[in-house]
Amino acid sequence: MSQYYYLVSGLPDISPDDAKLGLGYTDYLDELMQSLSRHDAHLLSYFRMDYENRNLLAWLKDKEAALHPLGQLTAEDFQEQLQLIDFEERGPLPGVPPYFLTFLRERAEGLIAEGQEENRLTALFYEYVSHCSNAFVREWFAFSQTLNNLLLALSCRKYGWDVESQLVGDSEIVQQLRTSTARDFGLSQLFPQTEAVLRLSEEEDLLEREKKTDRIKWDFLDELSSTCYFSVEVLLVYLIKLQSLERWMELDPRSGEEKFRALIASMKSTVQTQAK
Repeated sequence: MSQYYYLVSGLPDISPDDAKLGLGYTDYLDELMQSLSRHDAHLLSYFRMDYENRNLLAWLKDKEAALHPLGQLTAEDFQEQLQLIDFEERGPLPGVPPYFLTFLRERAEGLIAEGQEENRLTALFYEYVSHCSNAFVREWFAFSQTLNNLLLALSCRKYGWDVESQLVGDSEIVQQLRTSTARDFGLSQLFPQTEAVLRLSEEEDLLEREKKTDRIKWDFLDELSSTCYFSVEVLLVYLIKLQSLERWMELDPRSGEEKFRALIASMKSTVQTQAK
């Protein structure tokens, strides 16, 4: 296992309350790409998949759409892969995650319900990352999936929305979120952060709720990496935290509030569309 003494020791300290960063997310990502071993550098691809997913969905909707620069796949890559989906013997093109091929085939066969493309692509990503050889990566994304689903289930319960259309995946925890009427959905033993999430869901200030959600993530990351010192896991924790901080610094209170109100409105619109 590679050790990165110089990289880790040179990282500027960061905290959830920082108002200024000495290192940008993109610059740090570039530094990692150049400094990590080939095996460890491959792990970074999992943390860029959100951009790849967004770019694919944007391209499918509009072939001229501008793609996010942190995604590495191009419109030409998407077009070439789409042209090959009818060839069952062909695997994904180099650099294209295999779940993209599954998604494109399901989409072509009409197996994805209207309005559910993003949900299905995200579910396929979580299934894909669950097979990663690195335990930290697997556990972080499993935690993220459960946290996001629990927050969605609580919103659905609060607003009376159909939970089926919102949750991502089909795990035991997802099934409990779909069927349980218990206050904690029966998850307190399976997901230790359940009570903290239940408390923050009562927060009326959407920005404050989001910040508290990020603190839950930071606490989990600190616990998950508590026995790591100079390994790639420490660098990945820093990457996740840096992205979180940079996102907050790009938002002023008004735009942040508008963003989260728009998210709620979007969820409501999706549910109404599927009910018709």
